[in-house]
Amino acid sequence: MNRLGYSLGEIGAVATLSNILGASISPLVGYLLEVYSSRVITALTGFMISASLVLVAFSENIITLAFSYSLFHLSVYFAQPARMVFLARVVDKKRLGTVVGLTSSTFTASRAIGPVIGGFLVMSSGYVNAFLALACIAAVGSLLFLVCSYEPELKKAEISNRPSLAESYWRAVVPDRKLFLLYVFTSLDRAAWNLWHPILSAYLLRQGYSEVGVGILVSISNIAETVGTPLAGKLVDKLGSSTILALSEITAALAALTLMFPATMPLSTTSMLFMGISISFWIPGYNVYVAKVFKNVGEAFASINAIRSIISIPSPYLGGLLYDSVSSLAPFSLSTLMLIVAAVIASKNLKRVESLEER
Repeated sequence: MNRLGYSLGEIGAVATLSNILGASISPLVGYLLEVYSSRVITALTGFMISASLVLVAFSENIITLAFSYSLFHLSVYFAQPARMVFLARVVDKKRLGTVVGLTSSTFTASRAIGPVIGGFLVMSSGYVNAFLALACIAAVGSLLFLVCSYEPELKKAEISNRPSLAESYWRAVVPDRKLFLLYVFTSLDRAAWNLWHPILSAYLLRQGYSEVGVGILVSISNIAETVGTPLAGKLVDKLGSSTILALSEITAALAALTLMFPATMPLSTTSMLFMGISISFWIPGYNVYVAKVFKNVGEAFASINAIRSIISIPSPYLGGLLYDSVSSLAPFSLSTLMLIVAAVIASKNLKRVESLEER
């Protein structure tokens, strides 16, 4: 979109639309995960990625681009709870952090090389051919997953013990009061990241990097995430998930802070390392915390994801608008402040709730 001439405000608006769709559909996905097949939903998210790439390959219209981005965003958004439902049903909670860290590292390892490959494909063959090639990879991967995988439990859960679809939507609108601070924390985190993360590639391009350069920087973040996630999973089991979540917020704040300065390769690399480490802490910290506190994991993820999506709906557009109309420093400064507040909530309030659950 940056190469097509769209402003960062318009790019942010596209990301905002995906948040609206995510909030609208999240309770439905949570209900399906509890009642039906997490395996099928996981495969569906792969096909959504493929469809999003085919769409963007053949249209430069902003409406089509918005739909394409939304499909991609939702595929990542819903794959996370689908994978977690698998693990939460078959793994002892005392080892859950370690297992989540190990399985997540295999997922992030492929993302470490993807941006570089994508950058070279764009530079050598153009955006259209790159999108189509990656769409084929996503489709083949999803088909292989369907052929090789199976449900860890019954294909259809006992509906009588699960919330109805109406209840899933009601809980998304009216969250559990006992876990109010968890919703506040996740909403702060999501809103803070969305001020700059959806426009990060465009921002780096405007800082003078090529598509290959941006791909290398994103890969550095993904490598840090891949290496750090297994270690973070072990730390969750030893130190507690709330402590690791606090560390995730602190390193995210450092990433946003360093992105404020003029881009040099050493400084940009440092920012990407902080970003990757933050995500590596978040994955096992967030997943294990939810698995400990909630009984119906799929429905819980849906409720939390819906609420934090609703709260963060304006963030991508606001971030792009602040960049275009105020200063390039504005979205990163506001994000840093919000992430520090989230870190305080995690280290104090969430830790108290986690301790009560363990007792």
